[in-house]
Amino acid sequence: MLYQRIRTFLEVANCLSFSQAASNLYISQQAVTRQIAALERELGVRLFYRTTRQVALTPAGSILRNDFTQINRQIGDSIRRARELDASGKALLRVGFLSALSRKDIILPVTDYLIKGYPELELEIQLMDFIALRNSLLDNKLDFCVTTSNDWELWPGVQTTVLQRKQFQVVYSARHPLAQRREIALEDLAQYTQLVLPNENLLEGVEQWGRKIPYRRAVFCPDISTLMVRLELGEGFALLTKVIEGHDAAHLRYWDVPFPEAHAEIVCICPENARDAVKRVISGIRGNEIVKI
Repeated sequence: MLYQRIRTFLEVANCLSFSQAASNLYISQQAVTRQIAALERELGVRLFYRTTRQVALTPAGSILRNDFTQINRQIGDSIRRARELDASGKALLRVGFLSALSRKDIILPVTDYLIKGYPELELEIQLMDFIALRNSLLDNKLDFCVTTSNDWELWPGVQTTVLQRKQFQVVYSARHPLAQRREIALEDLAQYTQLVLPNENLLEGVEQWGRKIPYRRAVFCPDISTLMVRLELGEGFALLTKVIEGHDAAHLRYWDVPFPEAHAEIVCICPENARDAVKRVISGIRGNEIVKI
């Protein structure tokens, strides 16, 4: 079994000793040697330099040690969860959240509601970026997701429940020169830097009304976490809604974007053919107004 060979390889890679690995795994040294040889044949690469005195990883072995460590951890977690789920007799509910969403105001209230309201379900929570969230739902790896995406109408074969609509705002730090102004006008932004996300991480529609926002130059941030750090340091302003992690930081300031179309929606999205139990859960979240920010 490949999984057993990977475990054996990782044990040898960690202690750099075939005899010690055999002892740790409670198998013979000959069995360790056979499994490493079989893995090398299967992968088509040499994993160890071995002499009578020393065992060392090859460059290929070093790369695979790092990757296989992650794989082994994931497989171990999956096996553990599967056994726990089987023993509990519960049905599994797989929920994805946009990782940038506020923990306190969105992720934790929804999760707490699900745990307390549906004890017959085993909850599996995953935090992802926009693209991974969409792909996981469409690939049937999630039962439903909670996100701020405004492009859900373009997602094939899904059903969407709107939880709340939030207005976009110009956000800046107390360290930023904008914080020194009593009043802000749209044209005032023209002299300052705007912090922006890559296009694939932007909400659908932002680019339309976003063109009306003046700025001196744009600085691209690879993700929302980087943008928030730079924002809090006073490096520029950003166009955000009060749904992201860190939105309630005491030193952040907000100014409403003066366009009624500048809004985002917090939504639950599930496949059209989702289980009735999943649709009842989403209806409960909406009906109880779990998201209240």
